[in-house]
Amino acid sequence: MSSEIRLGQLIAPFGPGSIYTDKNGVPTVICGLDYWYKKEDAEGLLTKSHLAIKNAIIVEPRLADFLKISYFLQPPVNFYDKNKPEISGLKIQGHRFPCWYVNNATGQLKRFNLESSRIEKPDQGAWKPVRFIAVCQSGHMRDFPWKSWSGCTCNNDIGLILNDSGGADLSSIRVRCKNCNQGKSLSGATNINRNEQTSTIEGTGLSNMGIECTGARPWLGNGATHSHCESPLAAVLINQSNIYFPKTISSIFLPDLSGDAEVVRIHEAFNAGDNSNMASARLAFELDNLDIFYASLKLILKDLFDKMPSDEKIKQAYEAYGQGRTSGSTSEKPEFPDSELLAFRREEFNILRNEVSKGVSTELRIIPAKISNSLQTFFSKINLVERLRETRGFYGFERLERSDNPIDGMPDTAMEQLFLESPESKWLPAVKNYGEGIFIELSENAISKWISTNREWLCKRYDVTFTNRMSNELLLLPPSANIDWKWAARYQMVHTLSHILINQLVFECGYSSAALKERLFVSSDSQAPMAAILIYTTSGDSEGSLGGLVRQGRTKLFESMLRRAVSRAAWCSADPVCSENLGGGGARLVNMAACHACTLLPETACETINNGLDRAAVVGIPNNNEVGFLSALLSNYLV
Repeated sequence: MSSEIRLGQLIAPFGPGSIYTDKNGVPTVICGLDYWYKKEDAEGLLTKSHLAIKNAIIVEPRLADFLKISYFLQPPVNFYDKNKPEISGLKIQGHRFPCWYVNNATGQLKRFNLESSRIEKPDQGAWKPVRFIAVCQSGHMRDFPWKSWSGCTCNNDIGLILNDSGGADLSSIRVRCKNCNQGKSLSGATNINRNEQTSTIEGTGLSNMGIECTGARPWLGNGATHSHCESPLAAVLINQSNIYFPKTISSIFLPDLSGDAEVVRIHEAFNAGDNSNMASARLAFELDNLDIFYASLKLILKDLFDKMPSDEKIKQAYEAYGQGRTSGSTSEKPEFPDSELLAFRREEFNILRNEVSKGVSTELRIIPAKISNSLQTFFSKINLVERLRETRGFYGFERLERSDNPIDGMPDTAMEQLFLESPESKWLPAVKNYGEGIFIELSENAISKWISTNREWLCKRYDVTFTNRMSNELLLLPPSANIDWKWAARYQMVHTLSHILINQLVFECGYSSAALKERLFVSSDSQAPMAAILIYTTSGDSEGSLGGLVRQGRTKLFESMLRRAVSRAAWCSADPVCSENLGGGGARLVNMAACHACTLLPETACETINNGLDRAAVVGIPNNNEVGFLSALLSNYLV
């Protein structure tokens, strides 16, 4: 099975706890992390490969600190390498789920073992997996309770029959027991009653029948249950998109720009060294075992330094590794403390707006581009990010509804959900990719002028109700204080400009829209405002990409590309309906003028899953273009 799933897909969408349907149509739940990094021995038994684990270590200290874990491991790959047999041919295990199958000729229901790899062929017809399972908002998952739902009172379940007459609704599907003749249709089984204000599930079709969640976690094996779960159990189809929301977070590796040449050299040695030694040093540092800490790091440095740096310098370099420090006062401090996620993003903003020339870091290289005279009004920086390293980590999943704050309870929530037995050294899966991008920072003077000039229109468009909805969406990285219409207008404008540029870059540089990604840096803090975009692409190859995206940031190409993008965005085939202010649109009601015909992107490209967009903030509305931030670029321009 693992050969069918690409390495990056094991982070999302096919991480532990998800249901993957293989090429034969058999649904399987991807096993938890206890089952990873195993390979068959001479006797055909799966045993854990500790050498493979050592080679899979990824060191990303800033992201690891944020998630409160020790290190990351790259998911195992299944291909066989004759030069590295000990770390190839690894397996990602899956369990048969759902366990209930129905005979397509007789309608007989039969339950198979969770860990069975094969099922016997019936005398007539064929066994087909059922379409229904049950999940709860706490993340648990179990088979649909066919016996309890039907009302069967028999001591066993061998007499259950599932009849599907092919009607338009669930009333055409009926389960009954041929022994006690109890039965019921599935009408109402998938009902879910939500609290409109909190999105909390208060009741379901199953809970109304007294059927409770058993806390089952089939991805961790037989018997992996929580003894008590108060979340209502909901019946769902196995292919519903809301039964698995992977929780992922990514970071850009940040070099030290403080100007200490010896620290920079040590960091480059860390990048090129054995990651297992880095992991050992990190664990030793956490346990305050400085002897092992220095010994592990000196194993990395010994081949690159004729004279070993002092212990003090090694410790200084270790503490700064990947944290992205800058020299002097180039990084303004916000007046009000940022939220945890926004502070994490601000660290990247402080580095990406600087030049990182060749020789400073092998993981990040940034070259400033000259801004054409006609665009200097709107943009303060355009940087060509010729190389970057992105680490994307997986830290659990949610079902039915996304939580307001998915990082709450870390790392305990992830350890409990993904492991049957929490490891001594806490780790999570991640993938490391290299790529390129364009960093675009907007002029604060231009934004202030736009907000001041269009104050009445913006204040009305982003009223208190709409702004409050935006502030409740954690994906939008709202500030911890001073959330008002000015922040809402800034966010909507910056985010939508990102989408408009990506849609145009698809035509200009040849990448698909799913291959490009955005990274937003938005804050309305009076002391340290942010209004910037990183549009980038990455791949698993350590060489990164070929430079086609970076090329579009050069002076001669960027302006014409931007003008074409703005011109295309000024008109939507769904106008005037698309541009109307209806109080909010989109899945979370935090969009204004945004639809699939003009602004929306594939979910892999947008960091907020297409939330927080308003095309009017950039190009205005059909009867009033002047209110858009870049409306001046529409004048006297033909596509």
